[in-house]
Amino acid sequence: MIHKLYEKLLERDVLSHPRPRCVAFVVSSFDGTNLEKFGDLIEWSASLGIESLLIHIGHYSGELAPSLESILKETPADVSIINTDRSIATGRGGISVTVSLGYGGKKEVTEAIRSVLRDVAAGLIEPEEIERETIERYLRFKQKPDLVIRAGGRRLSDFMIWQAAYSELYFTDVDWASLRRLDFLRAIRAFQRRERRFGR
Repeated sequence: MIHKLYEKLLERDVLSHPRPRCVAFVVSSFDGTNLEKFGDLIEWSASLGIESLLIHIGHYSGELAPSLESILKETPADVSIINTDRSIATGRGGISVTVSLGYGGKKEVTEAIRSVLRDVAAGLIEPEEIERETIERYLRFKQKPDLVIRAGGRRLSDFMIWQAAYSELYFTDVDWASLRRLDFLRAIRAFQRRERRFGR
């Protein structure tokens, strides 16, 4: 009872302040259980008015993409599931959700640079024309998260290392399986209490 009351008060506090537009949620490893947590996280984000949610799973066992596609196909969201081989998209409107399965930032930036070099070799781009914005056009993920939440650890992830350069970081010791809406609300409130400096 007290737990639920605290969660309601926390939610009221969070809703009374500007929320992040884009949130990235990083999970180092996933054992294939608690698939319903993906739907929960999408629902929690949508209820707070978050426009874009990215979920990155660093390591996982088994064929996770088909299972995710099955469980999220009825979710009221535009969902994209991306791994190193292919992308799956299901669109039902609402919050934009991208799930990255093992596709880290080092690989993403490496592939982007290779694409730029191919276009330079083809004469489509002059070397002196290459700017920061040029690289960004070739990145697979176009979002720039306001907040990156790292679940179950204190180490940084390489997910979206380019796009998250000025993101606020929040670390929680709560792992994926134990994550509650209360924990998510705490992360959002912590973001709201910070003064963003964007690298300054």
